[in-house]
Amino acid sequence: MALFGSRPRIAIIGAGIIGLSAAYELAVRRGARVSIFDTRPPGRGASWAAAGMLAPAFEAADEPGQHPRLFELCLRGAEIWPDFAKDLSARTGVDIGLSLAACLAAALDDSEAVRLSRIASRLAAAHIGHSALTRAEILRREPALSPDVISGLELPSDLRVNNRQVVHALISALRAHPKVKFVTGPAPLRSVGGRFCLEGHDVVLAAAGWETSIIKVEEQGQLFSLVNWETALDDIDCYGGQMLSVADGAGAPKRVVRSGHLYLVPRDGRVVIGATVEPDRVMDEPEEEAIEALRLEAVRLCPGLADAPVLERWAGVRPGTPDQAPFIGETTTPGLFVAAGHFRNGILLAPITARIIADLILGKDAGELAGAFSVRRAYAATA
Repeated sequence: MALFGSRPRIAIIGAGIIGLSAAYELAVRRGARVSIFDTRPPGRGASWAAAGMLAPAFEAADEPGQHPRLFELCLRGAEIWPDFAKDLSARTGVDIGLSLAACLAAALDDSEAVRLSRIASRLAAAHIGHSALTRAEILRREPALSPDVISGLELPSDLRVNNRQVVHALISALRAHPKVKFVTGPAPLRSVGGRFCLEGHDVVLAAAGWETSIIKVEEQGQLFSLVNWETALDDIDCYGGQMLSVADGAGAPKRVVRSGHLYLVPRDGRVVIGATVEPDRVMDEPEEEAIEALRLEAVRLCPGLADAPVLERWAGVRPGTPDQAPFIGETTTPGLFVAAGHFRNGILLAPITARIIADLILGKDAGELAGAFSVRRAYAATA
């Protein structure tokens, strides 16, 4: 039995990949009526700035301080991506660039080699396929890499999509659907007699990334931030990130390559290079010094990029939480749900977040794992 009647009217605040994916699951796949509110054009922000990596192993198998079940959630998210991609492409005719080629992780020094060894151990314990690579083996798989590489991993679990094409496809599918409405501007949330409401809607999903806590609610003629209705949202922090792309060429890598915080992603005649992780920074424009530092790191990993022309520079803001995992579920305010705080895994976790949120709103069993990412969880992170 559904929580809010058999045909709830759902307002989604935030038209990034999380909000768009939730709308797609709720309206296109399950027939609910959805309104999507955003003050900016749909699909921008972190969703546009990302590189499109689906990397449960490299991003979540061995990250200090993270939620103890984030790796499991990321693996589940990666598992459903092929079906999600197939369905989205079939409905829209948009090629979203899902590549099944395994990601490579390379170590240029002993500390990174130790980290890759820990990732391999975690994957082995979880019976997840991977290959530990010697220097010679990783250079055979990707000849563009520097001869200074000392070891590596091949990660069949870690794939990539074209995130900008995914966003384009989601927007196309939603604009064409009769039960979806896009609204440019803030959602007119109100609190009347202690009751949280949005006229014409039964349920509100807050999915505005790092700005989720500061969504405005009108009460007695004054505007207050949403954090007053769910104080846990104050734990969503902002992390600035800067990236660039360079022209593809004979010396460019053919596969996604990771090393420390650096990634190289070949895509559409270019190589995307990222990314900085800058806590407590909100940025719309990249900084030349940071971009040049990233470019030089990329050249160290892949010397053939030294003379590649820079095609684009950009910046974005990721939303994060104290344990690097998202908030997914209903808040302490009835009818108010949240899906935010995905940090580096927003693209990867978009389809599974959408599925969990749709199950919860429509009164279905979301599964035991979903409960581990509730808004009011304790931060019992791994060591």
